[in-house]
Amino acid sequence: MSKEILQGIIADFSPNKFVLFFRAKNRSFSPRQEELGHYNDQDFKAGIKLGEIKFTSTEQLIVCAFEAKKSLSERSGKKAQYDKGKKILREVRADAGIFIFYDKNGDFRLSLIYANYLGKRRDWSLFRRFTYFVSKEYANKTFLMT
Repeated sequence: MSKEILQGIIADFSPNKFVLFFRAKNRSFSPRQEELGHYNDQDFKAGIKLGEIKFTSTEQLIVCAFEAKKSLSERSGKKAQYDKGKKILREVRADAGIFIFYDKNGDFRLSLIYANYLGKRRDWSLFRRFTYFVSKEYANKTFLMT
């Protein structure tokens, strides 16, 4: 079922379709639509929190989406998107987030960003490590295996 949902998202992109996907993947996913307009800037707009998964009373993963003001490509904007995600995680005090950055063509990048705790210090996952660029123009085999 998850693969079919992802294929539908690729064919006709809408960030809200990810709510169905995350509900199918994890019963603990709670839709919590919340505007994130205060994070809009020169690169991103239409910020929205789609939901969250609470693992414990202090650990949670959030799912957010932003429209990129420029067209996305495999190489464009990864670092800026990573920085946006880290900023949000710091400010909402979440341990991890799945961030969906999309453009007007329906191309999108799905990125997992999470904290690594080293004693009292918090470090972040590598920005190139867990990110997938998805386009109708590509086969998207790796992405569809998630």
